[in-house]
Amino acid sequence: MAETMNKEQLTTFVKDVTLPIIREHVTKDVGQLVETSVRKALEGQTSQPPEWVSRMFGERPPEPVKREPGSAFARYIRAMMACRGNYGAAISLLEKWGDKDIAETMTKAMVAGTPTAGGFLVPQQYGADVIELLRPQSVLRRLGMTSVPMSSGTLALTKITAGASGYYVGESSNITPSQLTTGQILLTFKKLAALVPISNDLLRYSSPGADAIVRDDTVRAIAQTENSNFLRGQGTAGPKGLRYWAGGAPTGAFPQGGLIRAAGSTALATVVSDLGKCIQWLMQNDVPFTRPAWIISPRGYVYLSTVQTSSGSGVFVFRPEMLTGRLWGYPFAVSTGIPVNLTDAGVNNESEVYFADMADVVLGESMNISVDASSEAAYYDGSAVVAAFSRDETVVRVIEEHDLAVRRQESLAVLYGVTW
Repeated sequence: MAETMNKEQLTTFVKDVTLPIIREHVTKDVGQLVETSVRKALEGQTSQPPEWVSRMFGERPPEPVKREPGSAFARYIRAMMACRGNYGAAISLLEKWGDKDIAETMTKAMVAGTPTAGGFLVPQQYGADVIELLRPQSVLRRLGMTSVPMSSGTLALTKITAGASGYYVGESSNITPSQLTTGQILLTFKKLAALVPISNDLLRYSSPGADAIVRDDTVRAIAQTENSNFLRGQGTAGPKGLRYWAGGAPTGAFPQGGLIRAAGSTALATVVSDLGKCIQWLMQNDVPFTRPAWIISPRGYVYLSTVQTSSGSGVFVFRPEMLTGRLWGYPFAVSTGIPVNLTDAGVNNESEVYFADMADVVLGESMNISVDASSEAAYYDGSAVVAAFSRDETVVRVIEEHDLAVRRQESLAVLYGVTW
């Protein structure tokens, strides 16, 4: 087995073996340049040898730390919470944990004057990482709605309200003029605040498992809030959801435009007809069907995936296709953000079905996420209001800002009064 060379032996090898090979196999000018650079570096005649020379002696620059998506975000939060928002103490703690890259990011943030009063701002690269993790859990994100970064509090979107027309003309005849008619939709930041209770034990120790818990709980809390508001938000404190964007010019078959009342029956023929109306609404308005998709409730999913051609026939109408993630050829998602106890059509067990070209559903969002926390706060755990102090917990409040709009009402159909 070959003996490992020390630095002096490797230096001699480079001088006696490597340099002659360079002279022999490369052009004269290049060979002289490389030889001169190597000799100067080896003889200590330069203050900083070329990087490739350093690599020859094993003096490699540190490799970037590889983490799971969102783990740096959770690590950062845990350090800040453990140090009660003290940047300097959090940096020291991260260095103690071995997370020098995150500590360096925080140091740069301090130099840039990152605000700390009333909370702290998550470094943008970590915030973007978390927003990307929302995609599988946030229904509209997963179905491919258009996301637009907003660097300030507002963003004006141009929409086409009427298109230009073309005409056939005869010889020596004037061309009839026409032009696009446009309008604007103004997106304005809405603040989403999600509360995440975290055990203080998780904040104290350097455990990757604890990072995963903090990350997953944070993403889940944000996604649940997004799902309910992006679908049925009324546009007061939060974004106006798809339900309240539905409408458009009425026609004979669609007296409420894209807001379509279901027939109120669970008969298969009626259900098929109602679903067909949703597709028809988009088609008759020349929607391009760039990224069309369905959103249904869990109850609706169970019905559609179990309904048979006739009772007891064993021939399922939609199940084979739905097992591939599609309904009538288009992707679908299931969301608990769609209630099953609505009363829009007169009874108290109604739900909704959404069909939209997601390319026309636009989310303007800040890529910044801010966080603050309290170990004395109270929060609702789903059944009662509890105190974080008595549970030895810290309640983390994660805030992101965004707004939702539909560029063309004709790109959205909402079937309401659904009893299946």
